[in-house]
Amino acid sequence: MFKKRPTRAEIDLGALRHNYLALQVCAGTLVSVMPVIKADAYGHGAKPIAHFLAEIGVPGFAVATVTEAQVLREAGIDEEILVLGALYENDFAVIVGGGIVPVLWDEVSARQLSNFVSERGQTLPVQVKIDTGMGRAGVPAAAAAEFIAIVAKLPGLQLVGLLSHLAIADSNQEWARRYTGKQAQAFVEVTDAAAGIVSSEELLTYHLANSAGIVRYDLPGCSMARAGIALYGAYPDPDLRSQVDLKPVMSVKTGIVLLKILQPGQSVSYGCTYTAHKEVKVALLPIGYADGLNRALSNRGEFLVRGRRAPVIGRVCMDWTMVDVTDIGNVAVDDEVVILGSQGDAAITADDMAATLGTISYEIFCSWSPRVRREYFNGSCGDCGKN
Repeated sequence: MFKKRPTRAEIDLGALRHNYLALQVCAGTLVSVMPVIKADAYGHGAKPIAHFLAEIGVPGFAVATVTEAQVLREAGIDEEILVLGALYENDFAVIVGGGIVPVLWDEVSARQLSNFVSERGQTLPVQVKIDTGMGRAGVPAAAAAEFIAIVAKLPGLQLVGLLSHLAIADSNQEWARRYTGKQAQAFVEVTDAAAGIVSSEELLTYHLANSAGIVRYDLPGCSMARAGIALYGAYPDPDLRSQVDLKPVMSVKTGIVLLKILQPGQSVSYGCTYTAHKEVKVALLPIGYADGLNRALSNRGEFLVRGRRAPVIGRVCMDWTMVDVTDIGNVAVDDEVVILGSQGDAAITADDMAATLGTISYEIFCSWSPRVRREYFNGSCGDCGKN
């Protein structure tokens, strides 16, 4: 019998370090790489990930919300934190004086923030986001120079950087490369214009590249890049495997708590969607959709048992999942089961699971709930703690 619930996510900090350093090599010596640790570090645990990366000497961290930034501050993270998402009025008091850098793209919120900060006699660093072709957040590139000039003159605000986001750097098709080139050119035109607006004594940070952009492109004029999915060991495009060696950081594991035999004609789980046509040995696993295991893996997914793939049978439940281990020898209660990761010579990657579900690795990583405890280790330092 297991001493505790065996369902867990193992986070390899050594792999994380390897990936960060590999991406820094791709970025080059003149470009610093900022880790993106939004969404609880893509499900890996933002606080321990940030503490570990801070020891490496990263230039700061990027998150999506002020709440995410506040969590890091309260955890003792002192590095600069860039908030990539929208700014709300209730966020003002948190970011002022907290070393948290908001991103601006509309005049109304910029002026409101300026009033709030200047009334308190303080100065707040800010960055401006440019929409160069993502079509999402950001001031349109055609209006960027005017907006930058406004922000640069607002009392209480110190413009410290300009950024944009690549829409299709994860594709190597010719049209995608042309589109990325147009985005890069639009960003250069904005940064050139900014050089004539902002005082020459102020050195702005320019950043455009995401994970795919870091590996695939040399983007002139940028001094920083933002590493997201590749930091955690997944490739934004399979073609990039030949250009950078990344190691998976997360493995998700559980164990067998019960073995039973289904006789021909017997069904398993809700809805009786699986009925045995022969004698079937079933392993019961304490993991389900409340843990973040996608219910669409019902009768479709596969997990690793003793180095072999065992198919999911029946519907994934809130707390349980069943797999067929009939053809796997010597299976026993307490055996480890790999949901995501490697076992022996076999592996199930986040991309594998994403392909089964018709989604992307990002969603796979972010789906695991707090009920799946994270355990951190490093090959060079052993067990690095748990949460």
